[in-house]
Amino acid sequence: MPSRYFCAAERCYSDTLKKGKYGYMEDVRFFPFPTKKKNPRARKKWLDLLRRKDYEPSRKHRVCSLHFVDGEPTTENPYPTLFAYNDFKSDKNSRQSTRCQQQRITDSQSTGGAITDSDTNTDFSSVEQSEDAVELSGMDVACEVEVGSQNYEDHKNYGDHFYPHPQPSDHNYSFCEKGKEKSHIDHDCQTDITMEDMDNLFEAKSKLQNPDSLLRELFVNKVTRDDRTVKQYTGAPSKPMLNGLFDILNSSSPNIKYWSGQGSTSTEEYQRNPDMKKSGPQRKLSRYEEFILTLVRLRLAMFTFFLADIFGVSESRVSQTVITWVNLMYQVFGPMIRYPSAQDVKKFMPKSFKLTFPNTRCIIDCTEFFIHKPRSPTAQSQTFSSYKQHNTFKALIGISPTGAIIFVSKLWGGNTSDRYITKESGFLDLIQPGDEIMADRGFLIRDLLLERHAKLIIPPFTQKCATGKGKRLSANDVIKTRNIARLRIHVERAIERIKNFHILSDTMPLNLKPIANQMLTVCAFLCNLQGPLVKK
Repeated sequence: MPSRYFCAAERCYSDTLKKGKYGYMEDVRFFPFPTKKKNPRARKKWLDLLRRKDYEPSRKHRVCSLHFVDGEPTTENPYPTLFAYNDFKSDKNSRQSTRCQQQRITDSQSTGGAITDSDTNTDFSSVEQSEDAVELSGMDVACEVEVGSQNYEDHKNYGDHFYPHPQPSDHNYSFCEKGKEKSHIDHDCQTDITMEDMDNLFEAKSKLQNPDSLLRELFVNKVTRDDRTVKQYTGAPSKPMLNGLFDILNSSSPNIKYWSGQGSTSTEEYQRNPDMKKSGPQRKLSRYEEFILTLVRLRLAMFTFFLADIFGVSESRVSQTVITWVNLMYQVFGPMIRYPSAQDVKKFMPKSFKLTFPNTRCIIDCTEFFIHKPRSPTAQSQTFSSYKQHNTFKALIGISPTGAIIFVSKLWGGNTSDRYITKESGFLDLIQPGDEIMADRGFLIRDLLLERHAKLIIPPFTQKCATGKGKRLSANDVIKTRNIARLRIHVERAIERIKNFHILSDTMPLNLKPIANQMLTVCAFLCNLQGPLVKK
């Protein structure tokens, strides 16, 4: 089997294996580097022209004929000079541009007639081309040149470069017309393609050849099109906010340790050294695409197979990405959910609280999230909620009077009481003397708060009537109940915001249990980025 050779020039992907697959590679030849022993000076010149730092060619590296002015090393042009960094132009004015064959028509001072066929049959490679237009002197004429339309077939695609054919010599030139002012003749190629245009063409071609990449880019562009789509797909309030969150995550963790199983906790060398890159194949998804994938998973609870199809990766890769980024966001954004000081709470206290309960520090409530039924009978009993009649996780949520989420407990089984969660979640450690905590009637924690010299605000219970039968509320208790209900509704609205992330409002798969606490905290943090719940 013949050896396979590759072109050593940057951004040139010619190799001998393509010669049998693509017709445009048939005329491409590969030339070895001059040897160190026989011609070290020429070898150094070749390497300098490649402009590849610390590069030493291997046995399979060559330079293809596309980088030589004459298509091969010749006595006149022995070195490769046509590269991407110089737009594939030679430094010599005598060479025609390989990107765009510019034909400049000169006329002799002694000739005033039409250009004949014999004039156009000249070998254009031997015609000396001037970068400036040639002015016709001694003749008061102007020559108008009509060039035939040039189509896409006039170009060949060598590897991943885009080179035009030399212009044919059968242009349709018109007769010169007398009686006009002197004019310059400067007839450039009809298709003047810049290097930027070529890069765009290559990028578009590669995307069309890779439908997974195209679909992924279209989806990400759709998600990040404007503030409305960003909020719908990710839960972030705006596009600038979304990009700001990504910048924070990207700068805080230059080397991410991707989760790959229970034993994937060891730190690799490339993670300890910021200058070292990870070995192995590159990931298909960029960091920004992984970030978008994770937020879409949280916000819309899309199935992993659906996200795998959209982003062109496997389902296991989707799960790995979500677990990794949820934990990363939890570590970075989790500490930003802070319990404010009493002074800050009073400083921003809304008017509705000032008029009725001005010492309120926090409003708390427990909420439940549906989960799939566990296999273990013990787990079933621990997670079964008699209130929801379903297996659930349960968490304690606390908000400030302004509506900001300031406390999120870890998740407990749905069978756990509100009192137990409040006691064991660490919430009581934040209570200070003089605080007033607003809650529902089900929170039987008055004694726990009294131990910390704090007060519990709950709707009053009915009392036995002094006259007649039954229990009822007094007139003052009715007013107090209404005031508490009007203010306590804000914690329910905050919980509703959290459950707008459908990964929490839908029935949660048990395979998400290891990151359920992290998902809840991240979603609560994203809710705090939205506008305030309570008007001042």
